[in-house]
Amino acid sequence: MNHIKKILMLLPVASLLIGVLTAIMTSVSILPEQAFIPTWLSAFRFAFLVMLPIGGIIFYFVNKLVQRVFASSSVLQRNLIHGFTMAFIMESILALVTTFSNQGFPSLELFAREAALSLFAALPIGIAMACLMSFVVKPRLEAHFSSAT
Repeated sequence: MNHIKKILMLLPVASLLIGVLTAIMTSVSILPEQAFIPTWLSAFRFAFLVMLPIGGIIFYFVNKLVQRVFASSSVLQRNLIHGFTMAFIMESILALVTTFSNQGFPSLELFAREAALSLFAALPIGIAMACLMSFVVKPRLEAHFSSAT
């Protein structure tokens, strides 16, 4: 039951994050003949239904890895490493998927260029959001759920 409460508390934040990032990536990788809203809704739907659960799993394992590898580092340093790592992993996956769904795979060179453009357009916001999650949301959730048990 505790896990369900955690998930429900994170859903609004995750939805906002997914919406902003997929909107940026869609606007960068959309073809001129494509309508923005339906294209963005398709990317949002995929990100929400597929990437969000995968992101939760990646978040858990990256957190465990960072805790183990950087055990001697401060909490601030570990949170920074965790935030940057999560942002890069998730933005990379979203950039690849969004670019592929918007443009297909015309050639490796074109696909790589467009995916990189999407990644670099959304990465600053992804880093800011990942750091917000690591520095603000995660500690508050941990404190809330440790006091609730």
